[in-house]
Amino acid sequence: MTCRLQSSPTFISDFKQECSALCAVNGDAALTASEYDMAIDLYSGAIDLDYTSDVIFANRSKANLGKMLWEDALLDAQKVRWHLCFHTHVHFSDT
Repeated sequence: MTCRLQSSPTFISDFKQECSALCAVNGDAALTASEYDMAIDLYSGAIDLDYTSDVIFANRSKANLGKMLWEDALLDAQKVRWHLCFHTHVHFSDT
């Protein structure tokens, strides 16, 4: 008997989504426990798996702030703004 992994696009997409969601949930737990390095790694993993949202970037920004990584935190905050503008058609004024 041989074991074959499914390689259909739907299976791969579902698998990536499930892994991303686990990264996000565990990132939330790490952020709550002030384990900033772990939170950053987990949120980055979720992003690498194409699971991006304003919440993921906002939480990674918070973790970067906890590590005093100001520039990284700012970049993620800007991505939050982009996601909100792009996905909800909210427009921000720079003034």
